[in-house]
Amino acid sequence: MNKFKHMKKILKQCIHQLDESSSLFVINLDKDFTRKQKHFFGNTLMNVLLLEGSSLKDELYKLFGYNLDTPTVSSFIQTGDKIKSDTFHTLFNLFNDRTRKPKLYKGYRLLAVDGSTLPITSEIKDNKTTIRKANNSDKPFSAFHLNTSYDILEYTYDDVILQGQAVQDEREALNKIVERYKGAKAIFIADRGYEFLNSFEKIKLSGNKYLVRVKDIHSTGMLRSFGLFSDDKFDVQVKRTLTRKQANEIKAHPEIYKFVPQNQRFDFFGDTLFYDFEYQVVRFKITEDTYECIITNLDKNEFSMQDIKELYHLRWEIETSYRELKYDLDLNTLVHSKKRNLIEQEIYAKMLLYNFCSRITNGIDIAKQKRKYEYQLNFVRAFHIIREHLKKAKVSTYICDIIAKEILPVRRNRQNKRKLKPKAPVSFNYRFD
Repeated sequence: MNKFKHMKKILKQCIHQLDESSSLFVINLDKDFTRKQKHFFGNTLMNVLLLEGSSLKDELYKLFGYNLDTPTVSSFIQTGDKIKSDTFHTLFNLFNDRTRKPKLYKGYRLLAVDGSTLPITSEIKDNKTTIRKANNSDKPFSAFHLNTSYDILEYTYDDVILQGQAVQDEREALNKIVERYKGAKAIFIADRGYEFLNSFEKIKLSGNKYLVRVKDIHSTGMLRSFGLFSDDKFDVQVKRTLTRKQANEIKAHPEIYKFVPQNQRFDFFGDTLFYDFEYQVVRFKITEDTYECIITNLDKNEFSMQDIKELYHLRWEIETSYRELKYDLDLNTLVHSKKRNLIEQEIYAKMLLYNFCSRITNGIDIAKQKRKYEYQLNFVRAFHIIREHLKKAKVSTYICDIIAKEILPVRRNRQNKRKLKPKAPVSFNYRFD
């Protein structure tokens, strides 16, 4: 079966499943979607999925074919606001469960964890999304903070946690991602900012592995507090007894004990004030005078230092995915509503659309020809092609062939600097209807 047709069929089945139990996903059970109207529950879900970065009026005209019966912006917003934002999160998870085909690295899934800020209209002001004085300015800044786990080998998002920027906590988001994870054994890979003993132990006790970049030994980070000092690369196994006590015996033996203050969360002391903690620290050179440090609980007999370097390097895939998500799928222009509920819906919807597109493009092979450069798919074009065909009732049999023709050269290790031209920003408020 055509891969696009197969994925579209699954997506429509997922939407239909939610449609059949729509009473679970509406704000007002007694009134919402109980009578015949232009916007049906399932159709509304699909229409939100297909929104691009233009004004909502233009988007509605495109969705409804510029017909006389195109609904008004007001009616579309009122209808969408009847649906709980978690509906799209449920749809995201349902689609993932039915289409996920994990690829393994030495028996493990590779899940990169990271966060990103999503600015929203400053007209939304609340205690969760709004920072009253941001960047030494008197102007308030409103945003959501997107936390995700990303399957590096499958090129799809595995889990999503949405927080308000004013209350965002990436470490707590990681804890929740680990608690919710039920798949095959995984290695959670993260950058600095996730340097947290509680998260490390939570991942270990869940039966999974972690690989996290931390501050170098000369910085005021975890490694320095553990008494690790060196001016060269190393690969060592570290054992410490964590404790809340500050007795003289504890202070006299930093090579045995690590004090954990009361204001630092650690959930595993139980009835005792002591807890044995063990991990591996790898420090390797990246330039003549700079190093990177990795903390991990990977088995040294199974994963070499070179493996650890490669795994951390693969983490960059989540950075690339954020760029595609924000700029190719328009997540950076959340301009279709000034209502928090509808903005949340659109964020989850675009995460789902990203996975839908990625699962199609990953199965497309580029015809091998004798060329100067190695080539890859043009994902910007691929996303636009897929979204456009998703609007059509009849599935084209040649869509994958069209995508396969849109390619770009891969120029590795480029030396020439990019010629960047400054662009004037487009006023955020200007983009509203």
